Amino acid sequence: MTTARLEITVTPPADEIPVGRGFYQLEEDTLYVQLAPYDPNHRFFNYLESDLVRFDLDKDGRLLFVEIREARRRWSVVDDLNVPHYSQPADIRWLDFRTALPEARFLTNKDHSLLVVEFSDRPSVASYQPAWSVLIDCDDDGCVTRLWITDIVDDLAGQDIAAFRKSRPSV
Repeated sequence: MTTARLEITVTPPADEIPVGRGFYQLEEDTLYVQLAPYDPNHRFFNYLESDLVRFDLDKDGRLLFVEIREARRRWSVVDDLNVPHYSQPADIRWLDFRTALPEARFLTNKDHSLLVVEFSDRPSVASYQPAWSVLIDCDDDGCVTRLWITDIVDDLAGQDIAAFRKSRPSV
């Protein structure tokens, strides 16, 4: 079952927003985005996925991790791709789970340090920041239109993501 609209709830964050970061695994042609502090004993509870995108969610509907399985050589390069000027820090809860994500378009800049996963062509009216380097745009119905990953680094053999996880306190 495909969910046509990605519904979320948005509230002000109770704590500081976590540091997020995108790591493009060169040998796998896969982008991994860590949003929550890593704990090897903590498992995701729910998920939303398609053939090319997977969101891992905790039991409260918070986004913990994103996996993009579309190789970046297939991302569409857009010359004037600009991050929203203003995004509000937010505690975002995903209302759907264990369903299929809508088909997405993948847009990037020339150096592939920025990725926009576009789920809808509806105009975005608000942009929220659930983690540093991660933005979520919503339409006027409060449904997700785009996911932005703004600080992507190339990673070989998972070395950078491992160092990132070690540098952050676990849950």
